[in-house]
Amino acid sequence: MWLRSLSLTQFRNYARLEWRLEPRVIMVYGGNAQGKTNLLEAIAYAAMGHSFRTTSDRELIHWAAWQDPMPFARVIAEFVRREGPVRLELTLVVERGAPSPSILAPETVSIRKQVRINGIPHRVLDLFGQAAVVLFTPQDVEVVGGPPAERRRLLDLLIAQTSPAFARTLAAYQRALSQRNALLRRLQEEGGDPAQLDLWDESVARYGAPLMEQRARALQAIARYAEDIHKALSGGEPMLLRYVPGLDPFQAEGQMALGVMTWGETLQEAELREAFRRVLLRERALDIRRGTTRIGPHRDDLRFIVDGVDLGLYGSRGQQRTAILAFKLAAARWLASIFRESPVLLLDEVMAELDEERRRYLIRALEDVEQAIMTTTDPMLFEPEFRERVRRFVVRAGFLREER
Repeated sequence: MWLRSLSLTQFRNYARLEWRLEPRVIMVYGGNAQGKTNLLEAIAYAAMGHSFRTTSDRELIHWAAWQDPMPFARVIAEFVRREGPVRLELTLVVERGAPSPSILAPETVSIRKQVRINGIPHRVLDLFGQAAVVLFTPQDVEVVGGPPAERRRLLDLLIAQTSPAFARTLAAYQRALSQRNALLRRLQEEGGDPAQLDLWDESVARYGAPLMEQRARALQAIARYAEDIHKALSGGEPMLLRYVPGLDPFQAEGQMALGVMTWGETLQEAELREAFRRVLLRERALDIRRGTTRIGPHRDDLRFIVDGVDLGLYGSRGQQRTAILAFKLAAARWLASIFRESPVLLLDEVMAELDEERRRYLIRALEDVEQAIMTTTDPMLFEPEFRERVRRFVVRAGFLREER
């Protein structure tokens, strides 16, 4: 698949942009803070409905738009897939509210997100499965050794692109977990009948079981590609991707734990759900004392292991960078195997972070995708032959023009 057009209105530093693209490698270059990363952010935002840089949609609206009576921002991306084009449109509409006591924020605002797919209104979660993108950023190296929540998010966003049902299940699990935790805190502070938790135990287990099963299966599939890719990048070292579930169903059943890469195939979803529910019941008293749910997929983790060494704990920055690069390339191959067409690769200043050998490997990998869009501050990092082969654009202060 490939991105045929991108239209931006009042998005980040782009007051207006109409960009036509082709199924090939595209280079966008320019100085810092000119709008290169904003382009990749807009594409990923259209595909998934979430920014990889901020949790606040307010930051996505162009600063000048706030002078208008009704500020808004819009992203329209048209992807071409085997079965035909798909047009994804997201509009952020600012709804001004009551005056605020803060001098810095003279009034409160809420932002309403409107989604249209091929012109028809949809929910944000319905964006998943419409297009597939794999994003590389210099900050990705921090994921390997960072908090588990970042690694869960990495895996969840990949799975959600292949399964809108997974995205809906994840949202339902988070709602059920929030309700259970609220009840736990109330029982902790005020007391009451612990049996009130039965309903939420059932909901948490019902939604949590398929999350763990799909995470285990997806990671197992990605790991098959990652092993060979990491060998090529590191000079022969295989990498193991280890799924560490927040609930080990075999230990929960009093059995000897199996390899975490195989239990997703050993237990059926119904068995996993029942094991989860029994563990919640067993741990209920301690959960009440702590005021939170301590076991479940919200505690899952993903570890990067090379030669028995956990790179998140003991790996050098170079090793972590190689690991996440291998993971992203493996994820691209996995998505391609599911969609039966390659995802769009978005590469944000990645080449500057790589040595010459890894840069060559990544450039060769671009031959396997229909479209890759890369940003750089310095086109001279690339060989002349590569620069001549790609389509080049230069961006300055939110204005994009093609370099002939």
